Parts: sequence; C-alpha cells; structure tokens
Amino acid sequence: MARRQVPLAASLFALLLLTAAWAVPAMAQDKGTDAGWTNVINGMRHFTGLVCPDKLASLNRTRVLSGSADRHAGCVYQNAEGISAVLRTHPSGAGEQAARAFRDRFHAAGFKTAEMTGAAASGISFLTGARGGKERCETLWRLRNGSADFTLWIAYSLPDESGEIGALVAAFARLLASR
Repeated sequence: MARRQVPLAASLFALLLLTAAWAVPAMAQDKGTDAGWTNVINGMRHFTGLVCPDKLASLNRTRVLSGSADRHAGCVYQNAEGISAVLRTHPSGAGEQAARAFRDRFHAAGFKTAEMTGAAASGISFLTGARGGKERCETLWRLRNGSADFTLWIAYSLPDESGEIGALVAAFARLLASR
C-alpha cells in the first residue's frame, strides 16, 4: 500500500508544480502590470488608442501605467539628464479636474507657484525643492485631442533644463495629434 502512495504523492507534487508555473504569469497579468497594453513596433499601445513610443525626443519610456477610475492609461519617460515626464489619458472631460487636483495638492503641500516663460507658461508650475544645487520645477499641462483628455507632467531643473521643455511639450503634442 505504501508503494501506491509514493507515486500518488509524486503525481500530486508534479501537478502542484505545474499549476504554480501557470499561476505566476496569470497573477502578474491580474495585477495589471500591462493591463490593456499591447506591444507595437518601437512602443506600446493602450486599448484606448494611446501609443507610447519607446523613445520620444530625448526621453526613453521606462514604464507603462494601468488605468483607474479617473485616468485611463499612461507612460513614464526619463532621460539621463534627470528630466522625467508622465503622459496620462483621462476620461473625456476629466482633464480639467485632474489639473485642478494637481494644483490643489501642490498648494496644500506648501510648494510655491512658479511663473514660467515659453512652453511652461501654458502649464501649472511649482518649485518643488533643490536638486544638485539647482531649483527643481514640476509643470502639468492639460491637453485635448478631439474628445480625449490628457495630462502631461514634466519635472526638470532650472535654469539648465528649462530650454528643453518647449521641444518636449511639442513632441508630446505631435504624438497626440497623430492618434
């Protein structure tokens, strides 16, 4: 009788290992790490139609973001100089609310509003501290393309990186206009 239990136990153990091997990828998908995204040549496309290229101007895509109730999807970009950007889609009409929430949260945190020039003047900007002896600035733009709402957040250092912001905003605007 003991001889039959060993093969049965071995079979159950093998079944458990096989189940675990299939469960790990399934759990990763359930957590939404790539929820709604498909790979395309040189980028990712969300089911809403948002395409996030691997490289945009001087930035490299480092992460894709899944959606929630007030925002659909997005991508995080960075470059070696320290500029970070997040492009996010929102339900139609929710971009204004997202921009207002950004402004209110930064005011409540005690950050000072920054009066900017160039492309940054059309966004909501705050001085958020020093980094490497330079002032750090964060700016949020609310963008629309047809009935779609987007926000673009960029963190950068003043004055060194302020000259790059216009080209970055223009690159994101071209990306959204092409969809």
